[in-house]
Amino acid sequence: MASIPDLEGHIRQILVNRLGLPAEDITLDARLQEDLGVDSLDAVEMAIAIERQFDVGLSDDQVASLKTVGDMVALVQRLAEERPEGGKAR
Repeated sequence: MASIPDLEGHIRQILVNRLGLPAEDITLDARLQEDLGVDSLDAVEMAIAIERQFDVGLSDDQVASLKTVGDMVALVQRLAEERPEGGKAR
């Protein structure tokens, strides 16, 4: 699959909706826990939102390994590109 248009913007919007933070606080190098205050429940909710929006599957280990917003964007992009051609966004 080709790249997702404005993936960073979509991820930022998910974080804004889930965390209630201003979009300008959510940069690619923002650390999820330390800078944005993401806790384990937030992480699960964000993973579910990402899975639904981009039709990808995130394992618990993948979610736990995410340290920054940039990590999240890169992982979703990679998973979307690995998705079979017949896969479609929900």
